[in-house]
Amino acid sequence: MRTLALLVMMAFGSATAAGAVDLRLGHFAPDGHPCDVAAKQFKTNVEKRTNGAVKINLFGNNALGSPPEVLEQVLLGAVDMSLSGQDQIAKHLPFYDTISTPFAFKDYATADKIIDGEFKAWAAPLLLTKNLVHLSDWEWGFRQLTNSKQPINVPADMKGMKIRTPPAFAYQAFVEAAGGNAVTIAFSELVMAMKQGVVDGQENPIGTIYSLKIYETQKYMTIVNYTYSSMVHLVHKNSWAKLNADQQKIVQEESRAAALLARKLLRDDEAKQLADLQATKGMVVTKPDLKPWKAAMGPAWEKVKGRVGPDNFARFMAMVEKAN
Repeated sequence: MRTLALLVMMAFGSATAAGAVDLRLGHFAPDGHPCDVAAKQFKTNVEKRTNGAVKINLFGNNALGSPPEVLEQVLLGAVDMSLSGQDQIAKHLPFYDTISTPFAFKDYATADKIIDGEFKAWAAPLLLTKNLVHLSDWEWGFRQLTNSKQPINVPADMKGMKIRTPPAFAYQAFVEAAGGNAVTIAFSELVMAMKQGVVDGQENPIGTIYSLKIYETQKYMTIVNYTYSSMVHLVHKNSWAKLNADQQKIVQEESRAAALLARKLLRDDEAKQLADLQATKGMVVTKPDLKPWKAAMGPAWEKVKGRVGPDNFARFMAMVEKAN
C-alpha cells in the first residue's frame, strides 16, 4: 500500500502545472497537534508567497509510513521533505544521539539556545553529507513517563516495568538506567499497544499524551522532563535545488516561522492540557524530586558516550555547560 501511495504521489507531482515545483512533506504528528497546525501554516504561506509556484503537499499522521520509513524515503529522494525526530536521524548520523542525553536540558530556553545555535552549526554540514538540507527545528517537547500500575516518584518505583519507547537509543538507555525494561514499539502502534496492555507504560511529551488520548489506558503520569525532542525539518538537496534563490529564501523563512509557531502552541497548551488531564481525564500526576533520577543516569550517559564517541559527547556537553 505504501509503495502504491508513493507511486501515486510521484505521478501527482509530475502532473503539476508547468513551471511549478511540487514538494511532498511527510510527518508523524497527529491531526491537530501543534506540528500539524504549523505544517499547514507552512504550506499556506509558501504557496501564497510564491504565487503558487511552489506547492506543498502534506502527508501527516504517518500517512507515508512510520517515522523511520519516511526519513528513509527522503534519503532516497522519493519524498522531498520530512519532519523527522532526532532519534530517527541518529540511525544515520549517530552523533545526533548526543541531543537526547538524559537531563542535558534544564528547560525550553536552554534547548532553544543550543538547538538553534551551536548544535545547528554542527549538524547542518553533516546532514548535507547525507544529501539533507537542514531547514529548522520544530518541537515535540520534553518527555514524561506514564504507566497503568502505580505512581512513579523514584527510579525504584519503575523497577521491572515494561516501558514502551520508539527505536531510540538514548530513550532506551534512560528507561534501563532507571530500572525499567525498554520495549520498542512503533509510534503508529503505540495507542493499540497501550489498549492491549502489551506494556505497562510509555514516555512522550504532554502534548502527545493528550492528543493520542493515552490517558484512556494510563492512569499515572510522572513529570520528569528527562529529555527534549524536536522534529527536524529536512529537505533532500535535489528537491532544494529545484527552487530558485528567492523560493529557497521563502521556504527557509516559512520553515522557521512554522517552527516558532509549533513551539509556542505546544508550550502554551501544556499547562492547560496538564490541568485537564488531572481535572477531567482522571490522571494522577506527580512531580518528583529529580535528584534521584539524575543520580541514576550514569549508565545511560556511558551508553550515549559509547554510541556517539567521547569527542562528540564532550563537544555536546560543552554546549550544555555554556548554555546553562
